[in-house]
Amino acid sequence: MAFTSYSYLLALIPVIGLYWLIPVNWRRWYLLAVSLLYYATWNVAHTALPLLVCGTAYVCGRRMEQDKDAAGRWMWTGIAAVLAILSVFKYWPFVVENVNAAMGWLGRQGLGPGYTLALPLGISFYTFEAVSYLLDTRQGRTKQARLSDLGLFVLFWPHLMAGPIVRFRELAPQFSKNLRFETGHLLRGLDRLIVGLVQKNLLANNLSAFVDEGFLPQAAATNSFFDNWALAVAFGLQIYFDFSSYSNMAIGVAQMMGITLPENFRFPYHASSPPDFWGRWHMTLSRWIRDYLFFPVNAKYGGAPLPLYGSLIGIMALVGLWHGAGWGYVLWGLMHGVYLVLYRMWERVEEKHAWAKAWWAGWGWRVFTITAVVAAWVPFRAASLDQSLTMLTTMAAPQSFRVAYSVNQYLLTMIIAAYCVVEPWLAARFELPAKGEIRPPVAWLRPAAYAALLFIFLIFDDRDVQFIYFQF
Repeated sequence: MAFTSYSYLLALIPVIGLYWLIPVNWRRWYLLAVSLLYYATWNVAHTALPLLVCGTAYVCGRRMEQDKDAAGRWMWTGIAAVLAILSVFKYWPFVVENVNAAMGWLGRQGLGPGYTLALPLGISFYTFEAVSYLLDTRQGRTKQARLSDLGLFVLFWPHLMAGPIVRFRELAPQFSKNLRFETGHLLRGLDRLIVGLVQKNLLANNLSAFVDEGFLPQAAATNSFFDNWALAVAFGLQIYFDFSSYSNMAIGVAQMMGITLPENFRFPYHASSPPDFWGRWHMTLSRWIRDYLFFPVNAKYGGAPLPLYGSLIGIMALVGLWHGAGWGYVLWGLMHGVYLVLYRMWERVEEKHAWAKAWWAGWGWRVFTITAVVAAWVPFRAASLDQSLTMLTTMAAPQSFRVAYSVNQYLLTMIIAAYCVVEPWLAARFELPAKGEIRPPVAWLRPAAYAALLFIFLIFDDRDVQFIYFQF
């Protein structure tokens, strides 16, 4: 069941109600059963994979605790096994295709025909969480978990499909807390859930028709400079509101049960620099990459410039590959790696020259960041690397400025972009206090706001558009 389906939304009422009614020591098992059942509604056979990942992480983590001398070996065994599961489903067909192409170019026999497997939903997310558990256990940040706790950590349904990516030490202890029901839990959760529903149907889905049409392979050769920039902006807005809506709904549903998931977005198109963008976009992935890849790699080189720059580009290429088995994703990651390197180089200029800290430099980086991020969405969305390069070339060296699509599509993109500009202000006006009583007029206006937003969700519920990050 998709988060936006009526069956899911109606099922939340008894599921969350029963959660608060049952004894605390039953809640872990209840959530585990509900999570398995939810995953099975997508594909019963695929439920074996997260269970296999959990079992692998549990056995290797247990061996790390029991055999300290071989802890490193068991950690790497577990990581290799988890990544092998991911690779079999996500990357092996990509490897076979490219090896066959290379061998054919050399006039030699390749690996033969590959295979195609349905990509299990959430596999990129729950494998990363299992890897983080193994690394944290090895480094003493997490103690050996019970199998049920580890299973619930990975399978907890609100974040199972597309994050936020959580750490075991952040999430697992919350399942054992003796929380009593509070109206604030429900209202804060409903805030996020309803906002997510509206973001998905009103904003993300309404951009999908323009994006799908404009990114057709045959359109790349005829799109103008204006078309391609408009499409890049439209897709940048679509993927933001699509993924942000999922994160809001996940955080909201968990909050209704008194469980806190980490924030995943913080108005990324308001970023002042490339590093700031990654401090606002998919924040839990950025944190994972920083802690488990970037810091360990650079600790070996003491922050020396060349290794730092090389690691930024290489790691961001891996981030692109994590998103999908295709060269377009790799190019997207490489572009962001180059952006980060350019900013690190500028920081060295700032250390030596006062003029580099002038106000115009800050605004220059803001303009560069939003422009560069939008351009990088092209290879992320395009059907092939050739299409990406064709569109990027047109965007950099315009040959035509004509308009090929309905004017309404461009106007819709502009309106949603304008909303994105004022989004932080609107979010601050709607936010509930972190603690304390909810007083009038906020309490009085809330039912009317919920009704209006749900009405908007329903009248725009005419497109069955899957969440973009489900394909990763």
